Amino acid sequence: MDREGITAEQEIVGYLDAAGPVHDDLRRILTQVSGFSMMLFTSDKRRLLPADLIHDAARDQAQTAERIRALRVPERAGHHHHHLTLAADAVAQSCAAAIACGKPGATDGDRDALVAALKSAVGQLRILATLLPGFEPVAFGQACCALHARAATG
Repeated sequence: MDREGITAEQEIVGYLDAAGPVHDDLRRILTQVSGFSMMLFTSDKRRLLPADLIHDAARDQAQTAERIRALRVPERAGHHHHHLTLAADAVAQSCAAAIACGKPGATDGDRDALVAALKSAVGQLRILATLLPGFEPVAFGQACCALHARAATG
């Protein structure tokens, strides 16, 4: 126990409880950016794309990054927090790159930067899944097949 009477296990559980929702928010934002990017890459009518969505995602990412910085990180969770921060940075880069790609005159280099940022964010989320329990890149309990299974049995 430390001087506050909290055990190392209690510290890590507290971190997991606080970091879980932040991780979920990053995953949600990355999904939004990925969907917007797919529309960017496949639509021939860019002027009809909902540009406010990507700006909302960028705002949400900035708020999520602040929450990550505010987390109380026990020593055992330091490596996890490092990759959570890298994931947030990669999601921020994805948002910025998607905004750049949505502008007239976007280049192949802009699109390459977007793809690279998305890959980096996904990679960081995959790493998080290996470091501590509860940080899967996909919430299988929320997946389409899980919802269909619940509807069929319930």
